[in-house]
Amino acid sequence: MTWQRMTMPTGGLLLGSIVLLCASCAPVGRNRQYAGPQEMSCAMRAYYSYPQQTIDAKVVLKKQKKGYDVYRIQFPSALNVFGDEEIKVDYYRCTNPGRHPTVLMLPISGGVDFSVESFAWLFAPRGINCALVHNREVEIENTQSAEEVEAYFRQTVLDNRQVLDYLVMRPEVDPNRLGCLGLSLGGIKASLVAAADRRIKCAVLGLAGGSMADIALHSTEDGLEDYVDEIEAMGISGETIYCELYEKIATDPLRLAPYIDARTTLMFIAGFDRVVPNWSGELLRDAIGRCSVQPCPSPLARVAAPPFPWRDALVLALFAALFAGLWWWQRP
Repeated sequence: MTWQRMTMPTGGLLLGSIVLLCASCAPVGRNRQYAGPQEMSCAMRAYYSYPQQTIDAKVVLKKQKKGYDVYRIQFPSALNVFGDEEIKVDYYRCTNPGRHPTVLMLPISGGVDFSVESFAWLFAPRGINCALVHNREVEIENTQSAEEVEAYFRQTVLDNRQVLDYLVMRPEVDPNRLGCLGLSLGGIKASLVAAADRRIKCAVLGLAGGSMADIALHSTEDGLEDYVDEIEAMGISGETIYCELYEKIATDPLRLAPYIDARTTLMFIAGFDRVVPNWSGELLRDAIGRCSVQPCPSPLARVAAPPFPWRDALVLALFAALFAGLWWWQRP
């Protein structure tokens, strides 16, 4: 009886969260006239390219679990436009023989934590390699100019493309089944990587949106609000800040959205997200290639994508639905 009293609240909360999540998801299909993603120009491809080099990575075994091993992988970027840190990856490698689907996992602004590690804990034992790519240490709200913000996001694309270069050379990675998943800032970054690299065959964008100018000016997240307030205290108007960011940030989810394949993209748009406004998520969804969204009263999330043709990606999406909902409730 004591055991029941201790565990029922936790079990009830988990079950209730799952039921609420499932009840609050209204799937929205693609625009029927959608013809596929646009092709990037040669100039754009060059902008997100870097010198090709042999990647000499430092690989350290961190832990061994049933069905997978966890490694810290670290190597220098071939091109640095923002800082000079090395690329750092926590790699969850399946130990079962053969080639496996592999997912890039991009964390929230606070870095790698439970919200992304939980996916790896679930996926890796089930045959999906996971590469948790660490953020560069400088936080975006500490950038000093629109040009520096642009460099930050361009560097994100450069770093993650090089992680893909490293992964496809590994014998346990199936180069034809690469996915990308991110939450909040990670979801924004995942959209950029999916647009810039066609090796990404599916993407799950959780709580993402655009443009960056809209998010910066309308987010209620404390760090971003303080960032904007400090600039306005210098006598610079919000309109000026918006125009500066909108004009100078080229590596922006809305600008790159037409290059994302809507047929293999899944979005979760939270009803009351205090970091990325709900309507900015809808702007991104429409820019990728969605029709209008169905009303949803829940504060959790609504799904804005068709079913995946790729079985492993569908498993990814189902786990994403569960953990995106549970994680949302834990946000401060």
